[in-house]
Amino acid sequence: MTQANSFQDQAFALAGVAQFARYAHDMAQDGQDLPVRFERALHAIFCTDPDRALDVFENEQELADGITFLKPQLAGQRPDQKHALVARYIGQILKLAGRLRQDEQALGRIRGAIDRARLADGADVAEILDGAYRETISPMRPQIMLQGHPSYLKNEYLQRRIRTQLLAAIRAGVLWRQCGGGFMSLFFRRKALLAGLER
Repeated sequence: MTQANSFQDQAFALAGVAQFARYAHDMAQDGQDLPVRFERALHAIFCTDPDRALDVFENEQELADGITFLKPQLAGQRPDQKHALVARYIGQILKLAGRLRQDEQALGRIRGAIDRARLADGADVAEILDGAYRETISPMRPQIMLQGHPSYLKNEYLQRRIRTQLLAAIRAGVLWRQCGGGFMSLFFRRKALLAGLER
């Protein structure tokens, strides 16, 4: 996908970051691991050459959770504790996505893992992507430290699924950058981004 400055594309990408950050948060808090959420994460990770931003998420319906979460944030509503936590994760993810874009070695490792995951048996996909996250993203700063219940955070199966969601969130963050997104737009162009989601 060529770089563009469409506010709607930026808004969709940002909604993707919000959606997958929220999914990771939900798993850490209450172990909520819905198959449809994992499939959405895989679609975003595996869609490496989209024609438009929305292709990464398939369609607006598959991005509805992120859009619903992001709209009140862009509108300036005061967040509750859960929304504030996820918003903090979103900021960290956007910073990591910016750093990842400039690290060709890390990007190459992730691409290799994606190629292996595409060909792997279903049970092995999360393990491959989890390994790619730990090898490339985990050493970067800021480090995402999810708050949640210890029984879920220590569960190896859920750890792999959570990191897969975070990898999808970072993929959406890279897309946001590719679409011309920057931190200035989060402060000064919120109305334009909100309009992009409501259009």
